[in-house]
Formats: sequence, C-alpha cells, structure tokens
Amino acid sequence: MIDAYCHCGISKYRPVEDVLGAIRKAGVERAVLCQHLGEYDNGYLAAIVDRYPGCFAAVCLIDSASPDWRSELRQLHAAGSFAGLRVTADTLLENFALPAEAVALGLTLVVYSPEGIPRVLAPIRRLTAEQPDATVVITHLGCPRVEDDRVATGWELIELAAQHRVFVTLSGQSMFCEYPYMALDGLVAELIGSYGADRVMWGSNYPVCGSSRAYQRDLALITPGRWGLDRRGVRQITSETAERLWFARNDPSEP
Repeated sequence: MIDAYCHCGISKYRPVEDVLGAIRKAGVERAVLCQHLGEYDNGYLAAIVDRYPGCFAAVCLIDSASPDWRSELRQLHAAGSFAGLRVTADTLLENFALPAEAVALGLTLVVYSPEGIPRVLAPIRRLTAEQPDATVVITHLGCPRVEDDRVATGWELIELAAQHRVFVTLSGQSMFCEYPYMALDGLVAELIGSYGADRVMWGSNYPVCGSSRAYQRDLALITPGRWGLDRRGVRQITSETAERLWFARNDPSEP
C-alpha cells in the first residue's frame, strides 16, 4: 500500500523515523512526503528520498513571493529528488507563472485550497487548457465545508472530473468532521463515481490525522462496499493509483 499524502519535517511535525514507524505499523510500504506550509528549505525531504530509494516520493514548496522562485524551482527540478510542487490557492491566483512552469518541467502540481475548491476552479481549468499534459492533484477532497453533518460546499470539485489528468486525494477528513467521517460519504462516493477509483488516492495526512492508531483506523475505513467500491477499487485507491502517478513516472492518465 501507498500513503499518497503525509508530512515529514524537523521544524514542524515529525522526523522520518516517526513516519516510517507509522506507515509500517499500518502495513503501508511507501509514502508521498508533502512539504509543510512555511518551510521553503526542502533539503530534509531531498535527503530522505536519497536515503530511502524507492520508499518515498517528495513534493517541494517554494516561496511564490520570492524574486528568485524561478531559479529555485529549476534547481530543485534539476536535482531530481522531487516529483511534485505543492501550491496553495493564493499561489495559483497571484503567481500563476510558478505552477505553469512547474508542470511544464514535468512536476505534478499538488494543490491545497483551504478555503474551498471554488477558488481554484478557474486557474486549474486555465492550466489544463494551456498545458494538456499537466498533472494536478487536489488534496483533502478539495477542502469541503461541513455544516450540520452535511457537505455545504465542495461538490464543485466534481466539475474537474472531465479533466483526465486531475486527481484527488482522499485525505484530511479529520479536518472537516468527526470520525468515521460519515458526513463526507456522499461527496466521496460522488467523487469516486465521477473521477473513477483510478484517479483517487488515499492519504493519511499524518501527523495531522493524529497518532499511528488514528492512521490505521482511517486506512481501515477503505473497504469493499463503502462508497460503492469493489476490491479492485480498494486496491486502486490504496496503492495502484499512487504507484502509477508517483512511483512509476509513466503517463498517469493511463490506468
């Protein structure tokens, strides 16, 4: 199995030894490490990728307000340790040239829109129109808003399903409602139905999700029958989709 979204760091969150402990207890073999917000020194994640070849893929973060962002991006790409670039909604809206150049270099764009997916629909459509080969991952189900145990906003993410190189991570549920996240079931089922399990990936959001026990508990929710999944769909969401996108490095749109 593959964890398609977790954090690792020494200035915030947990060092790699803790991440390895959590994923191994859960029976997870590999993980995608996404740089946490505010950390623009990507050296620690690069060192982890080099130290554990084949175990981790890494997603870097660049200060979009830096006058040197272009040279920093090209240096990180040339080093070969990073498969993706994490961007926020603000970056997409205020410095579109950064994500545009990242995908032109072949990096996967990992999008975090904490105020909801509607903010980034237009720039993502523009990006995929201008660069049809761009691969985009929407994290945390697009950050839906739950009110009175139902999804109030977030259904708009379905509008991007027609873009065949847009993926979604089934992650971050604990940020929106209480375990076992039943308020999100309708949205998750609709996303799987519209995108297909071959474009949805499970991510722990560790350690934001909590302890290693919470990690295992969240992973155990992905079972045949839930959200209309069959056994093949479970394999795709927990391993095959992330394998194709982050580790095989072939065309991620081809299942």
